[in-house]
Amino acid sequence: MRSAWHWGWTTVSITALAVACGSGSDGGPPTGSTTGGGPSSGGSSSGGHGATGGTVAAVGGTSTGGTSAGGTSAAGGAAGQGTAADGGVPGAGGAEECAASTQEAKLTPANLLFLIDKSGSMNCNPPEGDAALNERCADRPVQEDMSKPSKWQVASDALATALDTLAEQSNIRAGLTLFPVADQCDVSADPAVEIAKLNTKQRSSIADALEGVQPSGETPIAGATILSYQHLSEVIRAHDLVGNTFVVLLTDGAETCKQSELAKLVATDVPNARLFNIRTFVIGAPGSEAARGLLSQIAWEGGTAASSDCDHSGDEADEGDCHFDMTKSKNFAADLNAALQAISRTKVLACEFDVPQQNPDGGAVDLRKVNVTFKPGSGKAETIGFDDQAASCDEANGWQYSTDRTKILLCGEVCDRVQADPQGQVSIAIGCRTERVVR
Repeated sequence: MRSAWHWGWTTVSITALAVACGSGSDGGPPTGSTTGGGPSSGGSSSGGHGATGGTVAAVGGTSTGGTSAGGTSAAGGAAGQGTAADGGVPGAGGAEECAASTQEAKLTPANLLFLIDKSGSMNCNPPEGDAALNERCADRPVQEDMSKPSKWQVASDALATALDTLAEQSNIRAGLTLFPVADQCDVSADPAVEIAKLNTKQRSSIADALEGVQPSGETPIAGATILSYQHLSEVIRAHDLVGNTFVVLLTDGAETCKQSELAKLVATDVPNARLFNIRTFVIGAPGSEAARGLLSQIAWEGGTAASSDCDHSGDEADEGDCHFDMTKSKNFAADLNAALQAISRTKVLACEFDVPQQNPDGGAVDLRKVNVTFKPGSGKAETIGFDDQAASCDEANGWQYSTDRTKILLCGEVCDRVQADPQGQVSIAIGCRTERVVR
């Protein structure tokens, strides 16, 4: 078991992996063909804005070829907006004959490592706004009211519910790391449950790991997070994980073991993890008031900030709102469930699809001739417009390519509708010029 004191690994291993994998390049509208290879940098992700509703059924719909009319409004485009064929003049008409081939839309694999604090303070009842109870917990971490659940019991139940939601999606793999691993500051790079397909067996393994845990010990946030990145870098390097990878950190306190590592964690380790597509969600449970600044910085550098203007300065230890902050919660169970559901429904998990790498004839896919269709559970198939006029997927309402052109990202209201329709089908048609959103 590797302990928290193996600090020197992270800059070397993460930087080396980033150089080996490369990163996506930004640019204008896509041209040319798919190139394949390399991990995706993914699209933008907002930790605080997960859509609610059902899940997308990532199976190929039935779509015929036909014609694509430049400038002609396409039925079923983004709400309130039409679409126009790439290169056409809106309203000009003039159909171009083409032969489209429809392929199954495959959700990008998503790997989640839940990093859960089991320090002694998780024994306490959630304060539910009771400042005095919160202060007593810091001095005497016990479950004062045995008729009410402890923070640990609330967290365990909420995680089980979130896993049920995630299991509805075909692309999810999940694992679990607990910290500390002993009664004080020890941490391990080895998960309690290794990341694997989130099937019935895996959910049972995670439930077994949570069952009977008696919270105890200190709060080694830095050590647990850094060693989680180390483990993920190793399995990515071994090609045992593909797709998007996330750490979901939940803690109810401030760092009590290695405060000297916090500056490096925020400035180096979290950003380096992002270089090869490991993002970090952060949940601050009641008791983490003094860590708001740190947790907000981790969420910001981890690519999951609640908004673009959230406070991630770290100027004050108890100020910051880029993460899921539960410290003022009057109903911890409800708020934690909502946060985990938001993460479960975030667009990068449920609205990101792989770009097909080949035409049926074996040739490369021309990125200027890719269209996305959505067939609701009840209703006709519709073409979703390509929206490259918006600066990011957070601002778009249609679909975009990821920066490295290997992913298709459903954005805005389109993603919400797809997620809310468990019987819906998303498919990708190649061969006809891309139809764009017209504003």
